[in-house]
Amino acid sequence: MIQKINFIVLLMALMCIQGCALNEYQKIKINDNSYLVTFDSGIPKSLQTKVNSTLKMKIDNQKSENIKISISNYISKQYDIYSGESLRSLESEIKASINLSMNNNNKIVNKTLMSMKRFGSVELNPLAEQEMIDFIENEILEDLFNQIILEVNLVDM
Repeated sequence: MIQKINFIVLLMALMCIQGCALNEYQKIKINDNSYLVTFDSGIPKSLQTKVNSTLKMKIDNQKSENIKISISNYISKQYDIYSGESLRSLESEIKASINLSMNNNNKIVNKTLMSMKRFGSVELNPLAEQEMIDFIENEILEDLFNQIILEVNLVDM
């Protein structure tokens, strides 16, 4: 009896997985083109390093034109949410945004990319709270980087 139940559960799990039609995601191919990336002075160095290492300008490019990408106007704000009788905030929210401008064969695309993260800020240790803020800011920069790569891939198609 137990073997029949295990067999039925296994069969149902296989049918569920097969019915979901899970496919492999296609990897973004950004190595085919040449990119000329410029940054505003306010863009964090860690984001500049990631973008420059991913979107490279090819010297031996056969095409005469490069895709020109301009990243500017980085703004990051922290907003504390107070509630209850305590004098400290219960949650904090960090928002960051950047402007992205792409020029591909005289086709100009301007986008404003934004990322927002919320976290609990009821920490008694101020060093732990600062480490959490640093961690969230790194996560936001990673999210903005992923959005930049996605937008470049969409314009590049």
